[in-house]
Amino acid sequence: MTFNHLVLIGGGHSNVLLIKKWLMCTKLMPEIPVSIISRDSHLVYSAMFPSVISKSITLEESLIDIKSLAKNAKVSFIEEEVKDIDFNLKKIVLSNRPSVNYSKLVLNFGSQTIIPNEFESLVKNRNAFTIKPFLRAYDLIQKEDIFDSVNELPFVIVGSGLAAIEVSYALRKRWRGRSLKLLCDSRKINNTILKSLRNSNIDLVQNLNFDYGKILLCTGNTSPLWVQKKFLDSDSHGRIITNQNLQLKSLSGIFAAGDCAVVDSAKRPASGVFAVKVVNTLVKNLKKDIEGGSLRKWLPQRIGLQIINIFPSHHQKAFAIYRKFVFGPSFLFWILKHKIDLNFINKFRSKRLIMKGSGKNISLNDCRGCAAKIPQSFLNKSLIKSNLDSFASSPEDSVEIYQNGQDIILQSVDGFPALVSDPWLNAKITTLHACSDLWACGAKLSSAQALISLPKVEREFQSYLFSQSLQGIKSTVEDHGGELLGGHTFEARSLVNKPYSLGIDISLTVQGILKNGAKPWLKSGMNIGDILMMSRPLGVGIYFAGQMQNINMLGSSSEVINNLVKSQQYLIDEIYLFQNQFKESLVNAATDITGYGFIGHLKEMVESSNLYRQSNNLEPLKVLLDLFAFKAYPGVFDLIRKDVKSTFFESNKEIFDKIYKVNKQKRIINFLNENSLDQETFNERISLLLDPQTCGPLLISCNRKYENVLKDKWYKVGEVVKM
Repeated sequence: MTFNHLVLIGGGHSNVLLIKKWLMCTKLMPEIPVSIISRDSHLVYSAMFPSVISKSITLEESLIDIKSLAKNAKVSFIEEEVKDIDFNLKKIVLSNRPSVNYSKLVLNFGSQTIIPNEFESLVKNRNAFTIKPFLRAYDLIQKEDIFDSVNELPFVIVGSGLAAIEVSYALRKRWRGRSLKLLCDSRKINNTILKSLRNSNIDLVQNLNFDYGKILLCTGNTSPLWVQKKFLDSDSHGRIITNQNLQLKSLSGIFAAGDCAVVDSAKRPASGVFAVKVVNTLVKNLKKDIEGGSLRKWLPQRIGLQIINIFPSHHQKAFAIYRKFVFGPSFLFWILKHKIDLNFINKFRSKRLIMKGSGKNISLNDCRGCAAKIPQSFLNKSLIKSNLDSFASSPEDSVEIYQNGQDIILQSVDGFPALVSDPWLNAKITTLHACSDLWACGAKLSSAQALISLPKVEREFQSYLFSQSLQGIKSTVEDHGGELLGGHTFEARSLVNKPYSLGIDISLTVQGILKNGAKPWLKSGMNIGDILMMSRPLGVGIYFAGQMQNINMLGSSSEVINNLVKSQQYLIDEIYLFQNQFKESLVNAATDITGYGFIGHLKEMVESSNLYRQSNNLEPLKVLLDLFAFKAYPGVFDLIRKDVKSTFFESNKEIFDKIYKVNKQKRIINFLNENSLDQETFNERISLLLDPQTCGPLLISCNRKYENVLKDKWYKVGEVVKM
């Protein structure tokens, strides 16, 4: 498969600057599709990491949000680890998903810490850890905080370079009371710095012949193992050797920059300075290579000025190192470093993530995923006008289409515009979202059909988007024991904007099976005395709305995405195991929380249950909710306080207002802690309950006596009582 597709491998300093300087400028942005593949959604600016360790700044202040940067540059973002590159087939092999094809490459995957032979077993046994990856190292450093003043065993930093030295200073500021030892070759360290280290109460040792707590390796950088095996043309540090045009010497259309690469005729030490300075030439050469033209040469300076912060107790100071000369420590050098670092990191702050020449902030778009639904009130009015009153008054998540003996076949349909720019991941999320309609009825997926709308782009790239989407759907269906039976495709006629992958719309018709005489769970089966239990936190819509405003919360990002791609079928299987054990049904009613938010979907359950109860001469019911019981994804309430909300929020709030503004005695949804909350806290909690969810939690109304049985996987949010 050959098509135009520029792929940036790695979220290193060169690639993020490339996106910022080139791809975010409409006049320079290439016509061909662009994707970036990165193991992490955030890049830690390495020059500021020692300041993070010292607690001089927060971790968030050192982060570059690669995902938001890519979104604003209209670049498809794929969060995955690269395992290999097939240069013959022009294919990038990834860890846990299908390969990605390319026509041109930029390699900037950074580096990893060298682990000397004598430390391999210690790293394996978790007695030692490496400075890279930074986020993992920081997490482990934080865990060591509890030993600051109580652990008599010293913390050991290993390394003789400036990185090890600056980290040692940073840890001394962080841990005033703990013994620190720097395992190094003192002959490689300037005497002025040696004296400063000793004055900072950092012991220099030559051997590890003493008892210690933990070991941090700052022992230099090398390329990942697969790179060293793949690129035979590399230096002693495993860095890819390029020509002066920044291209691989033996492969055209492939560029490399940053810590993973070195120019053949201008060997230099690894340094973030070079990763930044190379970008201007990289931008020009990529553009020339795509459009045709002669490439420029780049020759890095052999020696640059290096500045390290010593993090003294009072006045900020830093050393400046040029060649073999050491100057300082001085406040002026600290000021210089501080300004350089701020100037770099501020390029990537949210308010600056606006495409040059676009005239507006890219984030001003409607929300996607299940937040792209028709408002509930409008939908119901339209159904009634169309003489489909039952769909409005008694909606169910799926419908029975066939019965074979004791087995019942259910069917549902769901879909939405692409939620994420990664076509495979988007297809997986959409499929799991459609499956939740079956799970909400207690069914297991048996088959699916897909309807895929593709953007009007170059045919070969369109085929690539289609293939990635199909593989995402097929693998998800088969993982659940189902079968993809076919479907239909068509080409969209709406205007296509980059990234082209966001022009994909997927809908699925899914069939599920209920075996051995099991009856479907209905929304209308709530009983007085039931408890309400949920399977997941809320806040997906708020999270993605935050992304649209370039607020990509580090803590929530991984947890939200992990839940979006996690099946909930196991929850249903477990309930049936319990039912077989107790010879009694646990679930009386159920639904899944999607676009109408928790309140909207709970309203459907209560109203349809009361309609059923009215027809059977049973007294009506209502629900009592514990506002503090609801779980939210990390950082969601922080986003709510910043007034971040989905574009679908207001239509959901209209439904809530109609419920809430009636006489309190007639409300079908009530709150246990309503009177004990101030208005601001109450509004925050309600905002969470009105948030549209994609792959949201399952909600069950179940027999109260089985709460303890279910509480390991589910959590209680309320109860069903008499009206």
